[in-house]
Amino acid sequence: MPDDNGVITISEYKRDIIRCVSELDNDVLSVVKEKLEGTYAYKKGDDMLVTSIDRVFIIGNGGSHAIAEHISTDLNKRCKVKAHTLSNNSLQTALTNDYSQEDALTQWLKINELKKRDYVIAVSSSGKSPNIMRALQYAGEVGSHTLSIFGMDGEPVLNGDRDHFVKIDSYNYGVVELTSEIALHAIVEELVVE
Repeated sequence: MPDDNGVITISEYKRDIIRCVSELDNDVLSVVKEKLEGTYAYKKGDDMLVTSIDRVFIIGNGGSHAIAEHISTDLNKRCKVKAHTLSNNSLQTALTNDYSQEDALTQWLKINELKKRDYVIAVSSSGKSPNIMRALQYAGEVGSHTLSIFGMDGEPVLNGDRDHFVKIDSYNYGVVELTSEIALHAIVEELVVE
């Protein structure tokens, strides 16, 4: 049990991680994996996988952004799936300056001409980040596929048949972040083609 400052012991942390990982919804992760998997067909002269979706955009803030970058790298390199994050600092600061922090990710998706056949994966420990919520709402307007992985008080932003949600039942940032990464790595491991 966390003390008044939110501190938990190593044993409590390990126990919480094991519990949260065991509670991950394998059915949701499998549906996302199948959508990203496509048919494992390759375009002639191209080494990128042709899937039932075109591109994957992974968004997050802070530690969740680091997870987004890591998973994007693995999807591109190990799985041959076209995945993107907003990792260009000058673009990110320009969008934040010109449109606001809350709208920067949405504007990035617009610049990249998000389409219905694209997939947006949102990772948020709190599940309440305004920029993540707005980007997901925009993805819903476009009709893109979405996966939201939220901890703490996070609730689904979208509830359509193209939207999936994973709730991580913890209020500890480290537990939520590590469980989020494990969930996404579980998908990656089934897609590896290298």
